[in-house]
Amino acid sequence: MKKPKILFLALGLFLLLGGQNAIAADDGWRHLTPTEKERVLRNYRRWQNLPQQDKEHLREEWKRWQGLPEDRRERLKQRYNEQRRGRGRD
Repeated sequence: MKKPKILFLALGLFLLLGGQNAIAADDGWRHLTPTEKERVLRNYRRWQNLPQQDKEHLREEWKRWQGLPEDRRERLKQRYNEQRRGRGRD
């Protein structure tokens, strides 16, 4: 008798917490411009088509990026933007 109640409670909590995350994600989506929304959808479609090993590699790179100190991330962003601008002139 206790097991079904515990399972029901766990499922309810899971759904409740999952719903909260969906609401928070939806709020950010609402503030995007149509161009930004299209970019997000295009990138998501690309992500879906990647082989599993590439997805894992990208996840590892993202974790590594998130672990970097903020100043290091800013320097890398600046360097990347400078290289992009330099390539556009060629």
